[in-house]
Amino acid sequence: MKKKLKSFLIRKNLYYRIRYSRLFRFYQLLFKSGEIRNQKREIEFYKSFLPPCNLIFDIGAYDGHKTAAFLKIAEKVVSCEPDPESFAILEARFGKRALVFLENKALANTVGESHLLIHHPGSAFNTLSPEWRELLENDKWQKWNEKIKFSNEIVVYTTTLDLLIKKYGRPGFIKIDVEGYEEYVLQGLSQRVPFLSFEGLWPEGKRAVEKCFERINHLDPAASCNIAAYEKLILPAYISIGDMLAWLDDNNVPHFEIIVKMSQ
Repeated sequence: MKKKLKSFLIRKNLYYRIRYSRLFRFYQLLFKSGEIRNQKREIEFYKSFLPPCNLIFDIGAYDGHKTAAFLKIAEKVVSCEPDPESFAILEARFGKRALVFLENKALANTVGESHLLIHHPGSAFNTLSPEWRELLENDKWQKWNEKIKFSNEIVVYTTTLDLLIKKYGRPGFIKIDVEGYEEYVLQGLSQRVPFLSFEGLWPEGKRAVEKCFERINHLDPAASCNIAAYEKLILPAYISIGDMLAWLDDNNVPHFEIIVKMSQ
């Protein structure tokens, strides 16, 4: 019954409007306090290393939970998401917010079109990376606790970080979470920003992480970095890219977020 009601509301374009309404927020406060605590923990995590800033880019925004957190730190957020179902959530959640700018595009190293590989509509696994698809389909339940199969693909428009900066201005932070396509997003950036982050897997995603670091080192040889897991910085201080790669080889952190701080 619950699934049927959800499907009906989605078909009527009502579900996400209700899900992210003030009334539902009140319901969360009363009956879903755990969700509220998770949201607060995410905000506190980003505030732990990011100063207040004018602008943040949320690349791979998914359902907008990080965009919501970034609104507590920045005056404006540019939220980019190519998946049509996820973008519908962003529109329902932020479409009337003057300080959130929505882009129904993927970020890449070129402007044009690309193919979004679909696990299922709105899946957090959807990607532009054939390598990521191969990695997940060969996982055999070990990391994700489910058998993953990409059964479709759609054409999406692409743009670059440089063009977003030209359109909206230089951000204080760029969050990149694009399921194995991070290196190509970074190739579309030719200037320094105060902070950026990208997701990584280790050791199976080692090559992609190394490529991300190569691009960052090209932009700023003096860049330093930290590593986060479960919304918490792991290291007490920022370290060099070389030291981070050595640290990853010596420590078992399979899924993480790299926080990069650039010199100005």
